[in-house]
Amino acid sequence: MIGPRLLDVFSAPGLQIGPLYLLLLGLATKALTVLGSPVATRALLGGTQAAMVVWFAMWTTQRSAHLRGHEAVAGRWAVGLLLGLGGFAAEGIGNGHPEEILVALLLLNAALSAASDRHGIAGAVLAAAVGLKQWGAFGGGILLLHRGRTGLLRGAGTLAGLTLLLYGPFFLFGTVRTFDFSWGFGATSYLGSLGHAWGATDWQLRFIQGGLAGLVGVVAAWRRPTSPFLPVVCAISVRLLIDPLRLTYYSGALVVVVAVWAWSSGDVRMTRFRLLVTALTPLVVLGPYLLSRTVIWFAGTGLLVVVLVFAPRLDRPKRVDGTDGRQAVSR
Repeated sequence: MIGPRLLDVFSAPGLQIGPLYLLLLGLATKALTVLGSPVATRALLGGTQAAMVVWFAMWTTQRSAHLRGHEAVAGRWAVGLLLGLGGFAAEGIGNGHPEEILVALLLLNAALSAASDRHGIAGAVLAAAVGLKQWGAFGGGILLLHRGRTGLLRGAGTLAGLTLLLYGPFFLFGTVRTFDFSWGFGATSYLGSLGHAWGATDWQLRFIQGGLAGLVGVVAAWRRPTSPFLPVVCAISVRLLIDPLRLTYYSGALVVVVAVWAWSSGDVRMTRFRLLVTALTPLVVLGPYLLSRTVIWFAGTGLLVVVLVFAPRLDRPKRVDGTDGRQAVSR
């Protein structure tokens, strides 16, 4: 991204990442070359990215708690330590994809803005997520969190306009071979079996995956959830559930969303179990290195189904008499 062939950066099919992240990474790398050592540059660049991701997660936790009218000192530290010591930041950096967690955090912040009727800001933050990585578009349903045609059009227009601004020049004036890439999905996965039966390409299957994940997020937002985070949790969970790869660093996005939700919420149903669940979460990082791929696949599927089943139930507010209710809850 830093050089005369800026608009041809996507001529390499294997580059499956957004222009915004590439630009920021290129600028940071250029600035750090003053160190003179490639090893030192990579080490400092990786450490800086990890620190910024952890800080942003802690800040998002605090922002969410403030909007609910309480502090989250313990929550900030819990989320920060989970990413730092729990291995999720290191897993993202080690695989060269810390932006996975960053995209999820941007979706959370867009959801908070949309729920506060700041659709323009929500659309801009969503566009930033898409600019980091294309799957950020799966969270577009959060624009429905606060009903109103004007706000929805403002948010969707901002999202569409900024996304075109980010990607348009590459398609109009450069060489883009992004959609030539093939992951080689196996027939044993959900999408892979569909592709083998229909003769669909890997990218066609990706569009199906994104459509399903986005649709679930839309449905979750349309149901007027108590927490603006529910559509994000549901969309990311479906994305992971039907993903043919489930690479080790993918889980960080869902874990950080659930952690921020749990530690910024004042709901007693979450406060009872969040410390225990947080303490066990690093097993998600360690599991793939200790257990067989088959065991991890079925265990991961089970956990994702649990999240999809219980997240909407936890979102239900309780009446004074202790029963579940659907009464309006102020944001």
